[in-house]
Amino acid sequence: MRILQISISFPKNGGGLYKDLALKLKSRGHDVSIVVIDANADSKDGCVHAEDGLEVVRVKSGPVFNVGKFQKGISFLKFPFVLKSAIKKNFTNRNFNLILFMAPPVTLYPAVKWAMKYFKCPSYLMQKDIFPQNAVDLGFFGKRSLAYLYFRMMEKNMLKTATKIGCMSRGNIKYLLKHNKFLSPDKVDLFPNTKDAQPIPCSNKPDFLKKYNLPPNSCVFLFSGNMGKPQNIPLICEAMKYFSADKSIAFVAIGSGTESRKLKSFIAENNLTNSVFIEALPRKEYEKLAASCDVGIVSLDPRFTIPNYPSKTLSYMESSQPIVAATDLATDYKDLIQCEANCGLWSDANYPQKFFENIKKLSCDENLRKTLGANGRRYMIEHFNLDKSVEIIEKNFQH
Repeated sequence: MRILQISISFPKNGGGLYKDLALKLKSRGHDVSIVVIDANADSKDGCVHAEDGLEVVRVKSGPVFNVGKFQKGISFLKFPFVLKSAIKKNFTNRNFNLILFMAPPVTLYPAVKWAMKYFKCPSYLMQKDIFPQNAVDLGFFGKRSLAYLYFRMMEKNMLKTATKIGCMSRGNIKYLLKHNKFLSPDKVDLFPNTKDAQPIPCSNKPDFLKKYNLPPNSCVFLFSGNMGKPQNIPLICEAMKYFSADKSIAFVAIGSGTESRKLKSFIAENNLTNSVFIEALPRKEYEKLAASCDVGIVSLDPRFTIPNYPSKTLSYMESSQPIVAATDLATDYKDLIQCEANCGLWSDANYPQKFFENIKKLSCDENLRKTLGANGRRYMIEHFNLDKSVEIIEKNFQH
């Protein structure tokens, strides 16, 4: 197939969910062209250039990562115009068989709708989060606000526009169908986040602990990835402070986001000697550092009414790290952790003490950590490998 992938994330260096998928599609014999929003691009309509053997057009628009909600919202509104311009300039002489796109943001859909009509082809929506309801849950705006009504209208139009919709979990599918009665169940299928597991890098934990002045022989809890409002940073801060005198436990936070500065400042202001903050790293460097950590942390705001499935789960599973999770009750993520993969311990984010108990339990039981970590990596290899994603796309659109 000839596939046009429209995205807001496609790293130049290293990988990521959407880049890994594009490369896997290419390896399976498909021609993939990418149009990606990039705040650092040279122009608004870009030009085609090669990256890792793929055709990529980087389109300049406003920033959407590590910025406030108003700046992000303005950038989202500009997306369809700059994307349509870039596609017109660079790809109108092509024939595509499929448009592949992501959500959020819901504002990509006008460009997708135009492209579907122009190229006379279907589209596949990779639904990664449910917006604007997630913003309502976190108190960014109310259900009667103009912002909600506008973005909800855009969301409905996006769902109607997509030929097929892939959701990260069965909980996502159930939620989407319940709250969008116009959707046919046949239009929605399971499309989990996937990644090809790589060999676990060799680690030198003693040197790692020494480099970052962490307690010797401590069990290291890793909190990585995006650090924004959804990740419930206050709970992470609370855990760090709770265990600040426990030298058998250390915390390492690696990432970026709108709340990352608060976490970094909290560690410094409270002189938490068994906690450290590290700025976001390229994938290879991250994987090498993560190999010296023992447990992965997943944290979500308890106010969520939508089922979230944190993408950082894949990196923890890949590293054979057990997961300690504190989330809302709406998500089916707890079923993955406790039952399906049996790869970690879960608690309700409304009750921090239980989260702390799970942290202590894992820190004291090396055999439990090894068992749960091995379960996670095995489950990832069997259920979350990239071939699964490609097979779903081929099954739906390759005739």
